[in-house]
Amino acid sequence: MAPPPANRPLPPPQATMPLTRPHPAPPGPPQPPTMPVGVPRFGPPPRKSNTGAIVAVVLASVFLLAVGSVGVLAVSSSSSSDASDYDDTSTSSETSSSETSSSDTSTSDSSSETTEPSSDSDAGPQPVPALGDNPFNIEGNGAMNTPCDLPAFSTDVSSQDAFYQAALPCLMAAWTPALEAANLPVRTPTVVTTGEDVNSPCGTRSWNQTAMYCPGNHTIYMTARYYAEKEQQTEAGVYLGQFAHEFGHAIQGMTGINSAYGDASYDAGGYETSAGLELTRRSELQATCFEGMALAALQNGGVSNDYIFPALQDSSNRGDEFNNQPDHGSTATNKVWVEQGFYKNRITECNTWLSPPEDVD
Repeated sequence: MAPPPANRPLPPPQATMPLTRPHPAPPGPPQPPTMPVGVPRFGPPPRKSNTGAIVAVVLASVFLLAVGSVGVLAVSSSSSSDASDYDDTSTSSETSSSETSSSDTSTSDSSSETTEPSSDSDAGPQPVPALGDNPFNIEGNGAMNTPCDLPAFSTDVSSQDAFYQAALPCLMAAWTPALEAANLPVRTPTVVTTGEDVNSPCGTRSWNQTAMYCPGNHTIYMTARYYAEKEQQTEAGVYLGQFAHEFGHAIQGMTGINSAYGDASYDAGGYETSAGLELTRRSELQATCFEGMALAALQNGGVSNDYIFPALQDSSNRGDEFNNQPDHGSTATNKVWVEQGFYKNRITECNTWLSPPEDVD
């Protein structure tokens, strides 16, 4: 998040607040898939092309979606389906590290602290604080087909961490060509997988709250026990979808979209105003659309539909019907955006900032 000008008060909490996801609705009866065929991808083809086999599997598989309104949703900490579990609007501009005191927390390096990233303006490409006209929106670009060797999955903290750390370079490989084409920074986010409460520049995250991306230190916090115990999720694909969504927020951080969103929220009068809530819906729905793009890139790279379909089903069952505020869009709207990302795999198709209000309700 870029700091505000010196002559301006600090932005409201939403400018740096965590970006998270709510509890899903129960799944509905199965519906047949409608996977598109022959959608061109950005960058070279995967090392092992099996698109035809994938399409055949898709057409022969059952893609579970909820009837009526279904959708994907990422949820901010202050709006959730269960305030006692999720409600956390605390932020701190003075906190510069994520501290943990439990063996139930794993990170991508040997330290349990994650510090704020360097802001050296001479270090190469820099984020561009812009929304609808962000340079990331290059016509025809998408996530590149990427193979990914994922380990056996279990819901314990260490196994979840191994799963996310294995998926991390795959998602970076899928998104790097598009970032480089737009001359935007390519910075791998830190991933912290925790079974305990954890501190960050975005405030304290409790074990029983949903995952979040914190732009203050470019870190994804995956709350392992929340998904295993509170949501009682067991499908590996559900965890992959959650992670891909939070990575979508990290993309917003790398491109400068997150910074521009914070400024726009300030200018709108704050997070809880009608205009501020609409901006949050646009941010969350774009991350959901980016999630769909990443799942398409992984599927076309050879990742099994045993991962992809549960991820899409779970993402299609999340919406503001289960939140306390209208800040992430209805399940029907979320369904539209995750499918748009998955079926079209085009960055410009995920540009929620230019969409009419009725498309982000």
